[in-house]
Amino acid sequence: MMRHFQAAVRVLAIAAAGIVLAAAPAAAQADVAAADGYAPARTPWDHPDLQGIWDSKTQTPLERPAEFADKEFLTAEEVAALERQTIENAGRDERAEAGTVADVEGAYNNAFSTFYATRVVETGRTSLIVDPPDGKIPYTAAGRQRVDAEAERRQATREDADGPEDRPSDRCLGFTLPCTSPLCAFSRIVQTPDSVTLYYEAGHWGGAYRTIPLDGRPHGPAHVRQWHGDARGRWEGDTLVVDTTNFASSAGFQGASEQMQLVERFSRVADDLLMYHATIADEATFAQPWTIEMTWRRGDNKQNLIYESACHEGNYALTSILAGARVLEGAR
Repeated sequence: MMRHFQAAVRVLAIAAAGIVLAAAPAAAQADVAAADGYAPARTPWDHPDLQGIWDSKTQTPLERPAEFADKEFLTAEEVAALERQTIENAGRDERAEAGTVADVEGAYNNAFSTFYATRVVETGRTSLIVDPPDGKIPYTAAGRQRVDAEAERRQATREDADGPEDRPSDRCLGFTLPCTSPLCAFSRIVQTPDSVTLYYEAGHWGGAYRTIPLDGRPHGPAHVRQWHGDARGRWEGDTLVVDTTNFASSAGFQGASEQMQLVERFSRVADDLLMYHATIADEATFAQPWTIEMTWRRGDNKQNLIYESACHEGNYALTSILAGARVLEGAR
């Protein structure tokens, strides 16, 4: 905990000096490293060394909550209170009334749940979104309508599924990028002179590998679509910049279309801290590009505790859910 607050104080001081600039994350990250007097270790081929296991779990929400509408940063006291409240909250370990839907849905308690994140991001921000300044996703009117309609459809089919496509959590579709959920608990970064590979440990969604070439090759043809897109990387100073396009039509982040472009920036600002920025652009869904910021903390690389994530598609739960729905239909 002490190390956490020391890191938070360090980054908050930089933010207070006006150096962390959400609108220009690449320049901001370069300034962070320079202001802190930190020079990252380098690989034998002279690239900044980002390798190792990094922990991105956080309870900081994507969008700014209403109670912090005009507040970009939390105080150290507010951070401590939020983290203490989360730790003390019984969460899913507190049983609902036996036999109720809530009791069945909570059958997997906190011991089985990787999403139980306790810490606020190291910067103390009130939301992961840093641009726009209000901390909200800048949907167009049409984008908002489409996202709301899809959410309504999913809620309606949650207990009355017509098939496995109506049960995305049982369908093993995997996570979408950028992965902001605490289910993306750890990431491992491995570097070579010509590429960077990331492995995401993502709970029951199923993990994923991304290999990002650094050799300047162009993106693949537009008709070739992938769930995690087609990534190309380059170095801007000590910052790794990853430009990803060609996403599958159903893999857009927060309702984005297949035209989404994702630009990620990774910069190591301390031995135990990596700054991550991601800018999402999609004119069909958002009124402007918008940016999130996360702090990835160095994991215990000596213990090497990172595991393959697996999602068991086609398990008995899905068969039973659909069979039960057909029985209910026959009884009507």
